[in-house]
Amino acid sequence: MDGFSGNSGVIVLAATNRPDVLDSALLRPGRFDRQVTVDRPDVAGRVRILPVYSCVLKMKHMQLSKSKIKVDSRVEDVHSRGKALAKDVDFEKIARRTPGFTGADLQNLMNEAAILAARRELKEISKDEISDALERIIAGALMPEYDPVAKISIIPRGQAGGLTFFAPSEERLESGLYSRSYLENQMAVALGGRVAEEVIFGEDNVTTGASNDFMQVSRVARQMVERFGFSKKIGQIAVGGSGGNPFLGQQMSSQKDYSMATADVVDGEVRELVETAYKRAKDIITTHCDILHKLAQLLIEKETVDGEEFMSLFIDGKAELYVS
Repeated sequence: MDGFSGNSGVIVLAATNRPDVLDSALLRPGRFDRQVTVDRPDVAGRVRILPVYSCVLKMKHMQLSKSKIKVDSRVEDVHSRGKALAKDVDFEKIARRTPGFTGADLQNLMNEAAILAARRELKEISKDEISDALERIIAGALMPEYDPVAKISIIPRGQAGGLTFFAPSEERLESGLYSRSYLENQMAVALGGRVAEEVIFGEDNVTTGASNDFMQVSRVARQMVERFGFSKKIGQIAVGGSGGNPFLGQQMSSQKDYSMATADVVDGEVRELVETAYKRAKDIITTHCDILHKLAQLLIEKETVDGEEFMSLFIDGKAELYVS
């Protein structure tokens, strides 16, 4: 970096997702002293990115020549050569189903869709291949959210015997802000599987299928108490260390910095939040058990139910919103 004069007209750019491990000498004034965090693309950005990444994968890379995938004249970008899209593919709909996806995530999505099309010996990539590819990706790194149901499937995906897909709110994902009621609903939804087992089969016949749900519920409840100030007994303070993902320099581990007495209060508050969510889930399922049976029968017949079909069950059953 040394040797550049102030009027040389040379600008040096660099990119990293781990600025915390960079040598401090690189970040001194006059060197890489200007740092810009690049956010994930919004829905408009994803709409513009998808036509490019829909064809980045070349036929020779994934051995797609056997599938005889032809070039779609609708996509004129130079990167689109080597992959054809059916007329039913709508980039805007795909973009709205992929909130939080980066450009690399979208490229991976189209790669997976191309592989599925090749395996099915199709000449074009249709919306079905893209939808199935999206399910595979989401199921591989599942992060359940409480949002309107987009799809329910009993087709096994990886370690999961079935999955419920939600339609996350674009605004909520962009802001990163979640209300207390949202988190409470999220916990109740996550406990729905175990509650349904208890109601239908009895408490002595439940399975281990809800283990991941319990982990999610416990994590959310503890964050509500320790970090978000949602506990009256703890108050508007944050207790415990700042754990999390090492991306962009965040800490990888957390350490408790409070007394055993406070720990007992935290544990009690966490348990109360979980028990309240469990009660809400049980009240809803017990009240609408007839809809649960209809949904189960529909899934047995079709294996997959979309959001509209799911909502129609509640409309036909004249279900009302739960009031605690």
